Amino acid sequence: MNSHNPGNQTPAGEATGPGESRGFEYDSANAKAPAYAKRSPTTTASGVLGDIEEPVMAHLHELRNRLGIVLIWLFLAMMLAYPFSEKGMLLIWSEFISPELDMAVYSPLEWVFARLRLCLVFALAVSIPQIFYQLYRFAGKGLYPHEKRFFLKVVPASFLLFILGTAVGYFLVLPVMFKYVIFYSGDLASAQLSVHNTLSAVTTILAGFGIVFQAPLLVIFAVKMGLVKYETLKKQRLLVYSAILALSLFLSPDPTFIAQFLVALLLVILFEFSLLLVRLF
Repeated sequence: MNSHNPGNQTPAGEATGPGESRGFEYDSANAKAPAYAKRSPTTTASGVLGDIEEPVMAHLHELRNRLGIVLIWLFLAMMLAYPFSEKGMLLIWSEFISPELDMAVYSPLEWVFARLRLCLVFALAVSIPQIFYQLYRFAGKGLYPHEKRFFLKVVPASFLLFILGTAVGYFLVLPVMFKYVIFYSGDLASAQLSVHNTLSAVTTILAGFGIVFQAPLLVIFAVKMGLVKYETLKKQRLLVYSAILALSLFLSPDPTFIAQFLVALLLVILFEFSLLLVRLF
């Protein structure tokens, strides 16, 4: 009579005792170990080499440090420009207004605030490369190689477009605005221009045109991200031109319609330029 031993005769894949159950689990873990060991420690689920998953607080601390560097850069640029801001204001006044027209100050700190505003525009202009550099350092770890190359192309292009926009606003738009809009009253009223308000209009136009000239990069970004197709933009030119004309009428309230025409013409040129840049990027 043969004795039945459940510990020695069991079907495949079944375990009769707790010891054998642990052995089965141990073997399964060892079977999976080589596949896990082959995974690179610097590659995460995103597939980007060097992209290490970190806690949210670590990203927030890094973002705070990057913003702190940008703010310090802006503050130093403003302090360096402040001693020369008075000459810059006199240059703007003589260039666009008239040396014969006296500056009017309506509050004790208006002159100081006007100089600081001019320094802020200068600081923003020279800080654009630093801003994009800190942005690249913050987000560069999670970018693919082709995305990094695209970002490195966008940084100098954005800076050059901002400088080009401020130059267009300075040499084309501001002379037209001050000649035909502010002094449109002619002999009916004498102009008493506030220093702060006048400089505020100048800096707003310069910074505004610098930002508007970033439109080609936005179009490139939209095409690269798949938000809009390149062929769609080419086919809908008339619709885009109509939207540009409506936007120029809203942005430039000029009774002579000269400023609106200039803004619309510049935006159309920027749109066509952006279509050309899409092929290069």
